[in-house]
Amino acid sequence: MNYLLRVSDHLNQHLVVITLDQQTAKQPAVDIVFEILGAEKPEELIEEGRLPEGQVEDLRALQKMIFDRDSDGLFISNSVDFLANGEALDPEAPLLQAFVPSERDSVKYMRCDLVVLDKNGASSNSTSANTSGAKTTEQKVEEFGRVMFLHQIAVGTIIDVTKDNGDLVDVIAYAERENLIEIDVKKAAYKLSEKGKRMHDSYIAEAQDLIKRFDIYGDVDVDSTGTAHFDTNLGRDLRVAAFEAEGVDPFRARLLLGLNDGEWDKLDNWTEVFQDPTWYGQIFAPVEQAPSVEEIGESNLRRIIEQAKATLRLS
Repeated sequence: MNYLLRVSDHLNQHLVVITLDQQTAKQPAVDIVFEILGAEKPEELIEEGRLPEGQVEDLRALQKMIFDRDSDGLFISNSVDFLANGEALDPEAPLLQAFVPSERDSVKYMRCDLVVLDKNGASSNSTSANTSGAKTTEQKVEEFGRVMFLHQIAVGTIIDVTKDNGDLVDVIAYAERENLIEIDVKKAAYKLSEKGKRMHDSYIAEAQDLIKRFDIYGDVDVDSTGTAHFDTNLGRDLRVAAFEAEGVDPFRARLLLGLNDGEWDKLDNWTEVFQDPTWYGQIFAPVEQAPSVEEIGESNLRRIIEQAKATLRLS
């Protein structure tokens, strides 16, 4: 059974979803904080299938918040506390004890929501983590294509290992190199390895978290007093602006939400388009056309976000 550790700061500016195996989850919470959250090379967590590729910058932002360093190395800042599912985290107890059973699409897993509390409020001054601007279009298409490839296998698409898969040569080589796929001998087709399953689970968990945090911005109506009203069928869709304001890559969010909704589960020509920038351009057109932070006004958007969070806390 997978153990999904969702780690965010108390302002929800940064978020990572980390996949743990049961043996790791049995370790004391403080050990996992240092070994996993404090990883000096987050890329190794990606290789192990623990961390989604798009969350490295969020992890680095959380590391800056959690840790200080002296001549002996890293230590947890005195200004930081942790809440696990709303309760104070016992650092010496096995983190396993903080997980609760969850279920998605009839698949059971264990989940723990770990919130980093910065008592000095330093996170409010931190830079939003949005890596989309740091990557070229080619790099983003490659990343999204890899996500799409794993998802297609996860939903049962047959990729015959005995046939020429010319459009998939590079992504298959990547997935084999990272031990994300293996051969189902009976079907003579590729299937996800345990590591691949964990990585795909982390994508869906990330999408589910985005729904929980940002669906409220899909219908926002602001009256003349500046009060925001949600889900009235009278408002505008401000999700893209909210993604940007909260440090979430709106293009990655659009892709993951589409995967979660099964939007491309039966796409017959997926091998032709999953690495095509033009195809992604069509998918991301609504993101490009959505109201921007500048159009809404940063101060106006921040007031809307605060009202939305207040509403979510009461739900």
